[in-house]
Amino acid sequence: MLFYTVGFNHYIGYIFPASVTDGLQELNRVEAKDFYKIIFIKTGPCHFLMNEKEFILTGACAICMNEKDRISFLDVQEDSAKILWFKPSIINGKFNFEVISNPNRLLSSTEHQDYYYIKQFNTEARPSMKILSLYAIDSTTIENKLQLIKELLLFQSSDSWPCRSRSYIFEILFCLARQEEDEQLANNLILYEGRSRLAIDVIYYLQTCYNQKITIEKLAEEFHTNRTTLLNDFKKYTGQSINNYLIQLRLMMASTLLRDTELPVDEICDRTGFYDISYFSKVFKKRLNHTPSEYRKINHLN
Repeated sequence: MLFYTVGFNHYIGYIFPASVTDGLQELNRVEAKDFYKIIFIKTGPCHFLMNEKEFILTGACAICMNEKDRISFLDVQEDSAKILWFKPSIINGKFNFEVISNPNRLLSSTEHQDYYYIKQFNTEARPSMKILSLYAIDSTTIENKLQLIKELLLFQSSDSWPCRSRSYIFEILFCLARQEEDEQLANNLILYEGRSRLAIDVIYYLQTCYNQKITIEKLAEEFHTNRTTLLNDFKKYTGQSINNYLIQLRLMMASTLLRDTELPVDEICDRTGFYDISYFSKVFKKRLNHTPSEYRKINHLN
């Protein structure tokens, strides 16, 4: 069993430093320390020791491990576990274990943007960043993305298998990186009264479903409220409109995929919820001062 993937159908001999495995048995191999790991467990309970500290989780969870983390499971449904193995260079070619864990790291603006996706693998990251209980919608999203990555790496049915696999890895990491932010939002509830719960729930929904077609009417129906209450409450809590917040989320992921993959622009448009390529280009240029193609040409990382 290899923790990396070798091209055999397209890009023969190409080494792609990522793979997906089922179960937990491979964690005991010596080579495991050479990779970051995302352990996804679909159902609980999950009882384990990580770096000599004891944790018990119920329900779906994800555990992010860097090259120095050590884990042993005391109680887990192993047949519900999958592991994504990858090296930091998957995220950015200039990233390695030393760069990510160096507190004095000097990053360019684009490298800093990419670091967002991998910050929970820093050796100084708190357990709350690395050990995450998952909502059902996030569990389903991660499970689906892992399956897509596994199939792409197994069959390599087109020459886009490396960059498309990377794009799904980015989506998984985005899902995990924002978990701590969502937890902070929930913890701040005690500071607010009235309809603050509505704004927080809408924020979570937008972060999870940004790639879908979303309207104010659909949101109001989803959260059993009216348009005015929805818009006013969101603006009061966040300081911005729902539309502006959603566009920022979509542009964040779109700029990442443009910068770090070779996916066609029209596919990135659809994958990030814009769907209309003309509108996508117009909004992108207005917010980032370049068209998507220009932005890729300037910032694309080989």
